Amino acid sequence: MVIDSSTTRNGLATTGMSGSLTERIVTIVSEEGGQSVDELKPLYNAIDPDALESLFAPRGDGSSRPDGKISFQYAGYWVTVSSDGAVEVEAEDR
Repeated sequence: MVIDSSTTRNGLATTGMSGSLTERIVTIVSEEGGQSVDELKPLYNAIDPDALESLFAPRGDGSSRPDGKISFQYAGYWVTVSSDGAVEVEAEDR
C-alpha cells in the first residue's frame, strides 16, 4: 500500500493524511494490520522518529529535500518513506 495525496483506498481517493510523518506511518500500519494504534509497539523501537522527521523536513529556506527514501521494518511490515511524502507499506513475509 502506498499513501500519498493521489492514492486511492477501496476506490475512494484520499486527500492526503494530516499529522506528522511518524503519526501517518503508525496510522497506516495499524489500518493495514487491522489493529488499533494502541496495540502497536512504539515506532521508536524500529527507528528514531525525530531523525525520520528531520530527514524529510523542508530545508531552512522552505525548499524541499532532494529525492530520497528510507526503508525500515516496523510491526511486521517494510515501511518505505520517500522525500515526496509517500509512505509505502508491504508485509514482511512477502
